[in-house]
Amino acid sequence: MISLILVLQLTTILGCEFKQEDHYYNLTKLQRTEPYIVKASADSSFFKMAYQFNFCGNHPKHCQGQSGAYQALEVMGILTDSCEILGKPENQQISLIENGLQITYSQGSQCENNQKKSVNFNILCSPEADQNFALLSEDNCHTAFQLKSPAGCKLQYSTQPLYIYYLSGIGILLMILGACFGYKQLQKKKDEKSDQYEKLNSDQPQIQNKNPDQSTTVVINQEAPSS
Repeated sequence: MISLILVLQLTTILGCEFKQEDHYYNLTKLQRTEPYIVKASADSSFFKMAYQFNFCGNHPKHCQGQSGAYQALEVMGILTDSCEILGKPENQQISLIENGLQITYSQGSQCENNQKKSVNFNILCSPEADQNFALLSEDNCHTAFQLKSPAGCKLQYSTQPLYIYYLSGIGILLMILGACFGYKQLQKKKDEKSDQYEKLNSDQPQIQNKNPDQSTTVVINQEAPSS
């Protein structure tokens, strides 16, 4: 069970932090259980373009069975199979922008001039996070979103990666559990030895000690000779 939790946590942490000089950005704050869904404004309430994406895992796979950010046509609130991939997270690139950072997914579906679609996510530093991304721009080959979030703020850089501290915590926990188990085993052995000692004493015969200082007085009655 611990191994499974460790794997899941490492999968979340690795690749979800961005280091720059003496600071780093923790992108795990962007991760959601369910993907982000941003709907483009349209004149018709029946037809809309919906965008879905996520960060640090749990990427949507609705479009062509591939993991990534994508756009799909929504008809009366239902996503259709008419979709295009905006970019793939395995091609993720991160760069600094003013007051934040920019995450780019590239190598999406084919677009004009033999190019492939890409998408930018601008994460602006803010103590409070927006509920959802806002669509900044879109064209045939490029789409951009923006979000205010603490994930866009620089954190004090640590010389050790985040997963090192996680492994250290697991090691300390295992040491504590091992020490508790060892103590219980030692206490059990002591109790067994104590029971054996008491049983051995109860099986030995009781010996009554005599005081050597005590003396027995023997009285001899002598009868006078008869005349």
